[in-house]
Amino acid sequence: MSGEKRSKVLTISREGQTLKQFVLAVGEVLVIGRAPDSDLVAELRGVSARHAELTLVEQAPAPTPAAAAAAPGAPAAAPAAPEELQLDVRIRDVSTNGTGMSSTIGQTWSPLRKGEIRSVGACSHLLLPFNRKAKDPPVVLTVRVIGECLPDAHDDRRREGRWCYHAKLGEGALGIVYRASDVTGHLREEVAVKVSKIHRLAKQGARLRHAYILHREAQWSLQRLHHSKSSRFCPQRASLFARYLEDHTGRWAPDLDFEEERTVFEAADFVWERFRNAAATSKCPYVVMELVPGRTLHQCMGWGGGEAGLDPPLNPDEKVSMAKEMVKALDYLATFGLIHRDFRTTNIMLVGRSNGVPGRIQVIDLGHTIAAEQEQVKNRSAVVRCSWKETKVKHFDWAPVEVKGKEVVNFAFPIHAFDVYSLAVLFLQLELGSLTQARLASIRLAGGDSGQSTDIALGIRVDFLRRMLGSAVNRPRPLEVLQALEPPPKLREVQQPLKPRAPEQKPKLPPAKNGSSTRDRGRERSRDRSRSRDHRDNGRSRQNGDRGNGVKVSGGGRARSRSQGRHRGRARKRKRSRSRGRGRRQHGRGRGSSFSSFDSSSDEGSLIVDDGYHVWSPNAVSFRSESPPSPSTDPLS
Repeated sequence: MSGEKRSKVLTISREGQTLKQFVLAVGEVLVIGRAPDSDLVAELRGVSARHAELTLVEQAPAPTPAAAAAAPGAPAAAPAAPEELQLDVRIRDVSTNGTGMSSTIGQTWSPLRKGEIRSVGACSHLLLPFNRKAKDPPVVLTVRVIGECLPDAHDDRRREGRWCYHAKLGEGALGIVYRASDVTGHLREEVAVKVSKIHRLAKQGARLRHAYILHREAQWSLQRLHHSKSSRFCPQRASLFARYLEDHTGRWAPDLDFEEERTVFEAADFVWERFRNAAATSKCPYVVMELVPGRTLHQCMGWGGGEAGLDPPLNPDEKVSMAKEMVKALDYLATFGLIHRDFRTTNIMLVGRSNGVPGRIQVIDLGHTIAAEQEQVKNRSAVVRCSWKETKVKHFDWAPVEVKGKEVVNFAFPIHAFDVYSLAVLFLQLELGSLTQARLASIRLAGGDSGQSTDIALGIRVDFLRRMLGSAVNRPRPLEVLQALEPPPKLREVQQPLKPRAPEQKPKLPPAKNGSSTRDRGRERSRDRSRSRDHRDNGRSRQNGDRGNGVKVSGGGRARSRSQGRHRGRARKRKRSRSRGRGRRQHGRGRGSSFSSFDSSSDEGSLIVDDGYHVWSPNAVSFRSESPPSPSTDPLS
């Protein structure tokens, strides 16, 4: 690293124009002016042909407070080595009308006269020219310093490089993440480029270890979680993790697959300082990931170092919904035999929350993920082992107690034990809204104390939280946690139906004479009606005969015979109808008919029966069941 030429990537933008990116190495000069051969041309009246120059210089680091407080007679400190020098981007004015500088647009412009030099810092705004006529419009340029030694950065002067870096997104223990776009067009959408965070003073072995960890992180996604040909691949669960697109960490073992490669480089006796492979690592190892828009859950809760949280804040339903997605993500990891070991608010993004639409989560970091294998439990390899040593100001709340002891333990079985502990701490943080209170509550619950009512996180019972934070063997599986997050099932309320109306009863007949039956009474009525009709017909016949010719005609016998024939015909029809009905009733009783009759005057009329198929009452005259339940499935049995 000491022999490489150090550089920084910076961008210069102008309102309404395309962004320009330059790679500025130590000793190089970037010219801004009106001349056509300038690196950045500003064709405006009052701008000099060579107006300002940007340079990258090395400077000694600022003295420490102890060195600044040293006695005046103390010997001076030794000069810093070239590798310890810091890089600074500076601007020098070489114009006749001067240049204005400001850290924020809208503030008063500070004039930069000819020959003056100032530090640009992370971002500065330039006003060209500073001295001008009122009618002449100025040009405002924004200069941003993106980062140092960024891999394959595009340079608009040389027309080379692939990545146009827009901004720094975040920084972790192993890498720095930048938002970038592919100028070649191979990847059309913006991506996240994660660059290995290797100190330039680190030894070769340390740089190789960091590069391999970054390589393994990308392969977990490429070979496992997002590998569409895997039998365990699930698109819905895989979408809960940020997808890795490319791996540019080098060729580690060309003749071995990923699993065989891990057995070599993750072995406890592997010595990285002795590893010699020119193609093993690139000068600046990096991986390419999909860009996850949004904010980390840490920032959403307002814990991002003075940054305001969400407005409006997360409501209980949103928290429970996110918690369920977290459980599904960990369950998906467990199906591949993986342990995350870094499941916390800074590694979880909240995506798509706006205008009342609830968001979803995505896990963005797999740097500490390892395979749950027996030989990895106490593996002392530097690429497997993590240091969980806590101090007064440094806490690893998400790490369970079994990995914080003096003995080297990377995790404890079962597979889900480590991450379920982290999940319980995260639930307490979401519920209580405070990292400190969640830390105290997790310690209290892990010690067996039932705690206060505030220890109920997202609706999960206290005894279940104690299981999640207790012994590794007794910690519940992710699917059990998912069930605990579900609300208790509500009992099915069966409203008592209205009592069926009693069938309309016919008016009661007068009591039969001499104890005769209902059938005899019907026959009596029929004979009475027949006699009345015969009597009426005889009267009419006599009247017609007398009127016709004055002679008495006896036609009553024929009338009586016709009425008696009609009466016998009706009687035969009634007899056939009664015989058919009697046969159907006998046939139904013989074959086990599904009809059942009930006496409406019974005292059991208030009983309401719900057997899962129908609701009925004995008040009903009859009912029919399409498929009566068997005795084993009858809810009343």
